[in-house]
Parts: sequence; structure tokens; C-alpha cells
Amino acid sequence: MRAALPTLSDKVLSDRLAQLDEAGVIHRDRRPGWPPRVRYTLTAKGHRLGPVLQALWDWGAETRARDNA
Repeated sequence: MRAALPTLSDKVLSDRLAQLDEAGVIHRDRRPGWPPRVRYTLTAKGHRLGPVLQALWDWGAETRARDNA
């Protein structure tokens, strides 16, 4: 995620991930070892957000295309 969001600070990313975990959208799995490794996966609740996020993406793409035309 860090590579995909280079301008986002570590603290903000950690806070957002913690909020999503608390809301039940993602599951945080900390792996033993050094350095610490954490794996995030979508929960069933998170998967149900897929169509909503896709609709927002589509709307943004359509709006941008119209504004550029």
C-alpha cells in the first residue's frame, strides 16, 4: 500500500487502516518476526462495498471525460 500511496504519511495510513479494521471492513493479521509484517484482507462487509466504490469510480471517470470534452 505504501508504494501505491506515496504522498500519504505513515501515521495517516495507519489511522485509516485502524478505522477500517474497527468498522469491520478489513481484517488486520500481524505476522510474527522482525521486521513486523501486517497483512490486511477485506472482510465480507468490505467486499460488499465493491459495487459502491465502482459506481463512484465510474461517475468520476464520466464526469472527467465530459469536463475534458
